[in-house]
Amino acid sequence: MLKLRVWDLNKLLKHLADLGYTISEGPHAVLHDGSEVGYWVLTKDSQIVGQVIAHYIDNHYYALMKTEGATDSEVIEALIRAEHGEMWRTPVEDVVVIAVEEVLESIVKYADTIPNKEAEEALAHYEKKATKIMNRFMRKLVEQVEKDKNINPESS
Repeated sequence: MLKLRVWDLNKLLKHLADLGYTISEGPHAVLHDGSEVGYWVLTKDSQIVGQVIAHYIDNHYYALMKTEGATDSEVIEALIRAEHGEMWRTPVEDVVVIAVEEVLESIVKYADTIPNKEAEEALAHYEKKATKIMNRFMRKLVEQVEKDKNINPESS
């Protein structure tokens, strides 16, 4: 398991694909603050080799941020424009990668930059709210793994 500081989630996923992994987007959720949590599965040769979990904001968040106090129709118009504009995703916390050693070794030194000025503005706006969830998620994940080891000691 690895926590990785990522500024451009799309670039990370493309980087993993360029390394030969197939990326399958799993479920995601939009949180009450407008941020999102997403899950991606990495496969290679039809075998699952990893998972990526990210808490991020995207161009839709930016559109909503710019329409605070607007009418419903103005918000809908802004979201439609966002849907047809440049798609970017910027994590608001470290990205969690749970994977086999080969995957972890291939990305441990991964680095990128924030994708554009919109993302930079949206991140600054989001950080004023700062709803952080990944550390709680990691604690729960580790607790569950430890619990499973105690129930099934032969699986460790």
